[in-house]
Amino acid sequence: MSNSRQYKQLVSDNPDSSDRIFSLQNLWYFQTQEGDQIGPFRYRSEAQTNLDQFMRQLKEKLREET
Repeated sequence: MSNSRQYKQLVSDNPDSSDRIFSLQNLWYFQTQEGDQIGPFRYRSEAQTNLDQFMRQLKEKLREET
């Protein structure tokens, strides 16, 4: 799959980021599209901020490769 196609798929098929955030044993995580769990974070807001940053970096990397 071409990088521009991957980027378009990432942007259009990306579920709402709040759907990727979850809590286990009072700690917060987010899940990547590949199924990796990133965390733990003490607060939901930390998980959200880190997920937002992760998505920005991924989109930027895909843009650079096109």
